[in-house]
Amino acid sequence: MSSDEVRSFLQSSQQMRALWTGIISRNFVFTIAFIVAIWSYFLKAYIESGSNNLANGLSFLAVAAGLTSIMLGLWRLYTRYIYNRVAGLYPDLLLCEKILGIESHQGTAGYLQRSIPRLRQIFREKQLNYDQKQEVIAFLVDRKSLGRKSHIVIDFIVVALIITMFVLCIGVHANIQLPLAIGTIIATIVGFLLVLCGIFAFQRYPSQSIIKTAITKYGEE
Repeated sequence: MSSDEVRSFLQSSQQMRALWTGIISRNFVFTIAFIVAIWSYFLKAYIESGSNNLANGLSFLAVAAGLTSIMLGLWRLYTRYIYNRVAGLYPDLLLCEKILGIESHQGTAGYLQRSIPRLRQIFREKQLNYDQKQEVIAFLVDRKSLGRKSHIVIDFIVVALIITMFVLCIGVHANIQLPLAIGTIIATIVGFLLVLCGIFAFQRYPSQSIIKTAITKYGEE
């Protein structure tokens, strides 16, 4: 490709990356707003009915817990899916920037080193040339090992919240209708499984071992 074609491809890829990153940010805001709306509505209903009918009040809390768990699970799964697509752009972005002569500490390479600190080992590895470093990043993407540590932290927080919702549903199940109790407990379990699916199906934070494996693999070529 000519330099103009490479620039055009790089620009379109960066725009796609910005679009997907924007979707991740908007989904976070939407999820928080939805959960706040759920709990505002059901807590109001609980307060209004709790003094007269405890079972109804606890039912509202259980439903809120179940809906929250499902929403959190879907949010984390979809966020992981979108980030997986973003990560898939990085090898092509690195290739384009190499063709255009962008310094290795700038552009996508610089961003990756700042956002995923363990990748500094790759970009500072003297036995790898730029092409080999790009191949290592492609290898990590293919092995689902180009995730950010912040995603793991958020997932752990979400798992803790869902477990809290599960404990809440277990705690009130004896005081509400059995079908509703079963449904809300299942909802919390489904939310938990959705988070786990996102963690294991998409990009994870790279381990030291896989980075060493990749450096050795492409450093010998």
